[in-house]
Amino acid sequence: MPDPFTLLWSRRSNSFHIEPLERTCKSGMRFFVNNVQNDYLLLFTGSKDECVAKAEELRPIREERAIVRDLYNPGEDEV
Repeated sequence: MPDPFTLLWSRRSNSFHIEPLERTCKSGMRFFVNNVQNDYLLLFTGSKDECVAKAEELRPIREERAIVRDLYNPGEDEV
């Protein structure tokens, strides 16, 4: 079985990120030890292909949120 991957979602940037589960766990422990907040939420675990498929399945929700965000907070993503 291939190494598991994770699908993460950032609320702040409304973006998906896929990485190996091991990296997600190490990052989570680092955030915990340093008492730091993390914007990324774990949505799904599986093979890399399964994570890509889940991201595609969830993409319409992410896109709808981007539209709503732009309507109510235009320019929020611009820095």
